[in-house]
Amino acid sequence: MARDAEGFNTDLVRVAVTGTIFMADEGTSIPAAGTKPEPKQWKPLGTFNDDGVEHGFKEDTQEVKSWQRGVVRVIVTGRVLTLKLSALESSPTVLEAFYGTAPTIDKLAKSVTFHIKPNVARPKASFLFEWKDGDEKTWRMHIPTGQVSEVESPKFSGGDAVVWGMTLQALGGGEALAEWQITDPAFYAEAAPDTGKQD
Repeated sequence: MARDAEGFNTDLVRVAVTGTIFMADEGTSIPAAGTKPEPKQWKPLGTFNDDGVEHGFKEDTQEVKSWQRGVVRVIVTGRVLTLKLSALESSPTVLEAFYGTAPTIDKLAKSVTFHIKPNVARPKASFLFEWKDGDEKTWRMHIPTGQVSEVESPKFSGGDAVVWGMTLQALGGGEALAEWQITDPAFYAEAAPDTGKQD
């Protein structure tokens, strides 16, 4: 659907019906469009509560002021990009992300131990946020280098699921903090109309 005479295109209204976030070793490349994340590389953080994922984005700016005309330019001096989630699955991947430490496996006792130290240098990782609005519309945000920057205290009770709340922050050092990979027919049609740009 093209834009109507008033400039509207309701085919571009999106609802994040489902999705999750995957974690991989730092520097892991984004999967090719139309392919699924490789399970040996990308470990899912699984099921989240109904708040879904909150994408935080803010900029630090500095105003350039002139003598004659006030502010003539705004310079972006830094950007902060985050993904906030509340994981419902008490999985090894979730706990490793939450506590910033890898588990110790006891095969004989069939037990897993997480040693929670007083100080930790949280490991860097790659993150892949994927959400869908139907089978043909997949949006992916890839963070090549990121880190868990904040956590929320879990509550253990008989009436509610245990929730592992955490915030993932994209880190600088590379060419980009993150990238969107959008496989969405209506979005593509508007981004690459029939003017030769689609190739």
